[in-house]
Amino acid sequence: MIKPQLVSIAIPTYNHGAFIEACLASVCAQTYPELELILIDDGSQDDTFEIAQRFLEPHRQRFRRVVLERQENQGVSANSNACIQACQGEWVHLLGSDDVLHPNKVERLQQSIEEWNCPGLALVHADCNYIGEDGRIITRAKQKSRPDPGPDTQAYRWLFLGEHYIFNPTIALRREIFIAIGGFDRTLPLEDLDCWLRLAVHHAIARVPEVLASYRKHPGNSSRRRLKMLAAHFNTYAKFLIQHPGLISDEAIGKHFRRNVWRFWRRIRKQKPWLLPRVVVSIMKSRWQTPEAEDYAHFGTTLDKASA
Repeated sequence: MIKPQLVSIAIPTYNHGAFIEACLASVCAQTYPELELILIDDGSQDDTFEIAQRFLEPHRQRFRRVVLERQENQGVSANSNACIQACQGEWVHLLGSDDVLHPNKVERLQQSIEEWNCPGLALVHADCNYIGEDGRIITRAKQKSRPDPGPDTQAYRWLFLGEHYIFNPTIALRREIFIAIGGFDRTLPLEDLDCWLRLAVHHAIARVPEVLASYRKHPGNSSRRRLKMLAAHFNTYAKFLIQHPGLISDEAIGKHFRRNVWRFWRRIRKQKPWLLPRVVVSIMKSRWQTPEAEDYAHFGTTLDKASA
């Protein structure tokens, strides 16, 4: 019998003392046998690191290798890059320290990777549910549509257009490819979308159509900083159009731009109601002239200033 290859679990953590034990317990409970664990604390101001140390001490034998470190605060992108750099497995399952894995998550993704045998595969993701601070499942009335199962060599299209999401607790990254493209851009507050787009332009991204992780909703989630996150979306779209012109059709860009400008208006109308004329003009103009990167960047800059 062939011994399973080493798979890495990378956990960048910061101020998640309330959730880190549940996260680590879900990693220890994985049905996949050959794991290493890399956890780097990004200068937490609570007892996250100490809780992780205490929990892992009696569980070290579960892993072929454990790296447990702390560093001065550098931000989520830099910390995630450091965790992945420290890994030794070909595939890295990157996990937020407030989220939890279902027991068969690693096994199912690795099984699918082997079955597909897709040399250009760079990222695999699955579906997830949502849990609250207390760990109970949150029922969502409206579910975002999901991409087709299996490898997709044009995933950049639905990523850019916002047709589907990649749920971060469910992902596995091919370490060598992730490092080759430069990892996460530490200058961006929305580092994941930018990275997934860069991966998808030259590599396949694949979905396993099963719920294999839980994303935790709580007041500390960065996604709740709505103005800043929407600004990051606009700036990421602008960056993509500059670097990869012609990949998205003019018609699709027009529709996408109008939809996001309305999102901009809904977020900012109470704070800056005098921007309505600019919104209307931009939407009307986009109907006969394809929006360009600077059009997206203009709205991103406005949101950045409003969220400062």
